[in-house]
Amino acid sequence: MQQILKKAVFSKALLPLALAGALGSAAPAFAADVYMRQPAPRAAMVPVPSGPLTLQDALAIASGIGVVTVQNTHFDDNEWEIEGRDQYGKWIQVDIDARTGEVRHVDRSII
Repeated sequence: MQQILKKAVFSKALLPLALAGALGSAAPAFAADVYMRQPAPRAAMVPVPSGPLTLQDALAIASGIGVVTVQNTHFDDNEWEIEGRDQYGKWIQVDIDARTGEVRHVDRSII
């Protein structure tokens, strides 16, 4: 009778421990799926009007590359420099030729 009682107590204590261990080891696998993200778009086709680009045209090109929030714009030497954040909140800077609409340089934050 004591052996049956010991088995019952052992199995009642073992089952919750086994379940807790199984759930505890699966939690990191579930957590990893939460932080998976899609890469930001690299470029998009935006029609460029003839003649010098206006700020609105340059912003349209920059948003096609991935700029979502603009923090600073600067025009210097026939080039628009647009700084802002992408959809993940990372810093991004885009340099656009004001004559042709060509994207000269894209600098993205790696942090």
